Formats: sequence, structure tokens, C-alpha cells
Amino acid sequence: MNLTVIPEKNATELINQFHEIYPFLRLEIYYRGAEMSDAAHECLIKDIVHKKAVEGFEISPNMSVLEVETLFWEKMGLQVSIFRKSGKTWLESSFTNYWSLERQNILGRDMNDYMNLEPQKAGV
Repeated sequence: MNLTVIPEKNATELINQFHEIYPFLRLEIYYRGAEMSDAAHECLIKDIVHKKAVEGFEISPNMSVLEVETLFWEKMGLQVSIFRKSGKTWLESSFTNYWSLERQNILGRDMNDYMNLEPQKAGV
């Protein structure tokens, strides 16, 4: 399933749509070099971009994390990061940023399934 990114989209809406498609991935948007606060997520993408001529684009499951992050920067001047769920934590996918979103999401799902299936070890 493709996700359309347009400047008129609310940041929260974009983040939620991304998470619906990729439940084991998280999209973080940065504004002026810092992660946006929850309150700022209510703004429109066009209000936080760093370019005057902003272009929309599509994100597809076969795109790599690096491609998606690069598209946000090139089309909108917007810095984003994609994180993968690993158990109870979120890992930045920098070492695997050439993997597709679909592959990253499957790895996150598999890790989550593994963590849930394994019994807890007793303390020594």
C-alpha cells in the first residue's frame, strides 16, 4: 500500500497513516533539528518545511528507509527518521537503511513475536 505525502497533510495524520501501514516502524519528523513535540504534530507539513517550492510524493513498501528519508529532504526540506520496533524499544534503522520498508516492518514484527513467545528468565 502506498502512502501519499502532501504539504497540506497534518503531521499527526501522516505519522498515523505511516504507522497503520507499517505497524512495527515509526516515523519521526524533526523541526529545526529537534524532534517535534506532540503539540507541534497538529500543524500542517507545509508550515514546517524548509523549502519554498514543496513537492508531494508517494512512499511504497519496496522503497528503502534511506530513499524515504532522502525524498522527505529533497522534496520538502524536511528531516525525518524511521525507527524499527525491537521488543519494547525503537531502534534507528541506520545500519539497515538500505532495506525496504516492508522488510524492516517484517523484521520488527518477527522480533516482536519472538519477544512475546519467549518466557522470561528468572534472575540469577
